[in-house]
Amino acid sequence: MLEIEAKFTAPDANTLARLAELSELAGYEVSGDEVALMTDAYLDTPDRALEAAGLMLRRRQRGDRAMITVKRRASGSDASDDASSEGAVHHREEHEFDVPSGLAPDAPAHEWPAGKARDLVLAAAGAQPVATLAEGRQRRLLRTVAKDGREVAELSLDTFVIVVRGEELAPQYEVEVELKAADAEADLVAIAGELRRSWGLTPQPLSKSERALAALGDDRHREAASVLSSFVASARPALSDDQKSAHGVQRRAAALVGTVRQAVRRWLTPSSAGRTSGATARMVERLGPHRKKAAADADAPAADMSNEAAAPKRPGILATDSMVEAALKTLRFHFARMLEHEPGTRSGDDPEDLHDMRVATRRMRAALRVFAPYLDQGAVRSIERGLKRTGRTLGSVRDLDVFHEKTQRYLDALLTAPRGDLDPLLHVWRGRYEQARAELLAYLDGPRYARFLADMTALLDDPERAGLAVLTDDGQARPHLVSRVLPAMLYDRVAAVWAYDDIIAGPSTPLVRFHRLRIAGKAMRYTFEFFEEVLGPDAKPLIKATKDMQDHLGDLQDAVVSCAILRNFLTWGDWEPPREHARRAVRLVVAPGVAAYLAARQDELDHLVDEFPKMWTHIGGRAFSSRLARTVGSL
Repeated sequence: MLEIEAKFTAPDANTLARLAELSELAGYEVSGDEVALMTDAYLDTPDRALEAAGLMLRRRQRGDRAMITVKRRASGSDASDDASSEGAVHHREEHEFDVPSGLAPDAPAHEWPAGKARDLVLAAAGAQPVATLAEGRQRRLLRTVAKDGREVAELSLDTFVIVVRGEELAPQYEVEVELKAADAEADLVAIAGELRRSWGLTPQPLSKSERALAALGDDRHREAASVLSSFVASARPALSDDQKSAHGVQRRAAALVGTVRQAVRRWLTPSSAGRTSGATARMVERLGPHRKKAAADADAPAADMSNEAAAPKRPGILATDSMVEAALKTLRFHFARMLEHEPGTRSGDDPEDLHDMRVATRRMRAALRVFAPYLDQGAVRSIERGLKRTGRTLGSVRDLDVFHEKTQRYLDALLTAPRGDLDPLLHVWRGRYEQARAELLAYLDGPRYARFLADMTALLDDPERAGLAVLTDDGQARPHLVSRVLPAMLYDRVAAVWAYDDIIAGPSTPLVRFHRLRIAGKAMRYTFEFFEEVLGPDAKPLIKATKDMQDHLGDLQDAVVSCAILRNFLTWGDWEPPREHARRAVRLVVAPGVAAYLAARQDELDHLVDEFPKMWTHIGGRAFSSRLARTVGSL
């Protein structure tokens, strides 16, 4: 029999989920939601006689039913010159039969039931046995496509995983439309064209079996290798030497033929590629693919593939993105920024590099919290630990930088007091700072940071493993589109801040309450900022009001911490109290300059507390509420 079908690569699981909800496609009725779980074994003789003859042999297990299918390689569509379906529609000769009870998986064809499948394999392989070379596992959602009550085609939404030598590779997503009515090929072309034009799907030139066998990585699969080599040849003129073997090139090449990066690495890695040395080479390798992907997400110019391409200024989140897509765009954007500031953080020449690197880690931690309901926590747990550890190590140095900066500002403002009065304090500060810098550099050069980078890179290289399924285990739909989830999320974040409306009462307010409000405000601010592109210009005043509040609360918290440090110094002569067992050895320090500085910081703290109610009116007032309602209403 002749199999006629259109095959497409889908970018992600969310695309399959949206297609699963369709009731109409290109004017055709779409219905049904039958789910099938299948395991495929792709077989050939030891000398690959079937492949040489243009045949593909598959043994499929679906529930209790096992089937053997023999196919000839596909030929391209000649049904229409419609460019929208070019490369998507394939014609294959296909023959299959149910496997009789007792027939071994590797039985030679002469033991099969009589029929066309047996005849084809015998002609190519004779009496040779066959063996499993690779496997495929897939979840298929089957839907019926009809016109005026007549079944035209079957729509298959497939999540497909290749298993080679026991290793399960990254999932692939595929959409197939198989013709069911002999006289309906024009209908198939129309449906394929709609999937290309309106859904942006990419025609899939290779069958699942071809991709599974290509994942073996040997040189027998010359067709796939040829396509990949052509891609690399066209891409390399725009690439620097340091990028020729980058994962980004491998991913794009793999996507071109619908296989996976691991399968083509052996073909694409050049035998000799120019390398820079030291930190520069590490930074190019780490930053390159993620900056390019972030630039593409942000709709920045994508043609510039040089190492010096400008970093995007936004993550590129769209209202039509799933929350998982938005999460990964956000992580990719701030991961690129973190890596961009790593060299400056290492050198220590400009404290702002460390500040910006720390901010990037904070944004990523915040993103994991904001997007937590939509992410597989098992997949991101190691990344969360790595971010926490990295942020804490950076923070130890950054807090000392801030203390020194504000202390220097205080000293610069003094007109008459002796400048040397703070020298003992700054001597202790210097020792703490050098220790914190040494610990930071040791961490950045150590295995924990390297493991964090590897875990984050692996997640961004294989993003589908991070997201939860659109449907829960019991079949309930999980809200997942940005435009549908964001309104409730924003009001939830704002409500957590507004909860402090009647318990922020000026001087009598416990200082810890301001700190907790600051944490709630941080979640609100980051949520606004993450989705600023989606929210539009009305969000800018909301972000500014939130940022002003956070800056005020940040200065307040800095003053609290500084006062504690100064009291510790005056009591113990050190940055922090000694351990509990040593506290009896009180060492009062006579340092009038430090005492005066403590008084100044305490005055600053009192002033910030007194002024906070004025700041609060910009958050808790009617203007903020009205603007929030307009912003949410525009989604």
